[in-house]
Amino acid sequence: MEAELIMAYTQKTKSASYGEDKLLSELKGDIGGAFVFLGDEDYMKEEYLKKIREKVLVSDWLDPFNHFIISFSSLSSLSQDEMFARLSDAIEAVPMGGEKKLVEVKDLMLSQASPKAVDTLVSILKLASSSEDTVTVLILRENEFVCDYRTESSPLFKKLVSAAKVVKFDLYTPEKLASWEKKYFSSRGLEITQTAALTLADMCACRMFTVNSEFLKLEAYAEANGKKKIDEDDVKLICSVSEREEAPFALSNAAEKWNIKEVLSAVYAMRDLKKEPVAILARFSGIFVDMLFAKTARDAGKSAADLARAIGTRETRAARLMTTVANVPLSKIESCIDEAYKTDVKLKSSPNDSWVLLEKFIAAVYTPRSLL
Repeated sequence: MEAELIMAYTQKTKSASYGEDKLLSELKGDIGGAFVFLGDEDYMKEEYLKKIREKVLVSDWLDPFNHFIISFSSLSSLSQDEMFARLSDAIEAVPMGGEKKLVEVKDLMLSQASPKAVDTLVSILKLASSSEDTVTVLILRENEFVCDYRTESSPLFKKLVSAAKVVKFDLYTPEKLASWEKKYFSSRGLEITQTAALTLADMCACRMFTVNSEFLKLEAYAEANGKKKIDEDDVKLICSVSEREEAPFALSNAAEKWNIKEVLSAVYAMRDLKKEPVAILARFSGIFVDMLFAKTARDAGKSAADLARAIGTRETRAARLMTTVANVPLSKIESCIDEAYKTDVKLKSSPNDSWVLLEKFIAAVYTPRSLL
């Protein structure tokens, strides 16, 4: 059953979610109702939100009256119940001088929300979905609703789907991101080699916000040096990855080497960067899922290139994964995934003990005795 869940996720059978293609189609026509944007790629959430703003807000002098932004930030002086009431009022308000209004909802830590809060949100989203003159968009950042291979089978996800159009934005594969980079530079009269584009994607952990922040540096460097083509050496020379982006890489490398000392060091570095335990655990789950596919691919005689295409990673990492799992029993990898799931349940039911629970998970998975 575990393998079936993972396979369904990895093959991206997202029948429950609304999908980017449907969102694009609706943007070309009459957009309406309630949307929930979730997934790991925050850049695309912002891009589609911009498109919705352009579609709905069409009058400069009326826009301030038809554009509501409801923030559940911890800095707000209002209680969560008061914020929900304000959200309901915004949805029920009559648009001024136009056909539609836009309600944006952000900073809602849904992964840690109480059952009561979830039910209240679902009721409000259903209200928003039935509104003919309102477009409501709930933006859930990567750390506010963690997406892993179990996401679409979770009760919370099913409740969201029942109430709104859920659009899940996954990280681009290195190859897809490289194509995006090439289009960007081409529009600027420049060229980036495939190797350079893949290197940039890898350095930025395939996160479009980070890649985008490196574009101007590379453009300026190319202009200053009279270059029309950006190669891998240019990327390595000019682009720098912040500590925030390096931390997940360090965790992946340590986790894949089964080195508990390095794993703990990487986890504590992510803690210092204010990463939540539930988000860190989701990364562990993803690593173990990749290992499961690597083990399966290796046993089936598949190549690193086959594995890279299946899990959306670079061939060098796929080859490293296949080497890593060579002497690791399949049962061990499956038990790690199961342990991650059990810990995830505990984290969401006992958020006050979250760091202790995460450390216990690491100890259970990475102690030398557990590898036998």
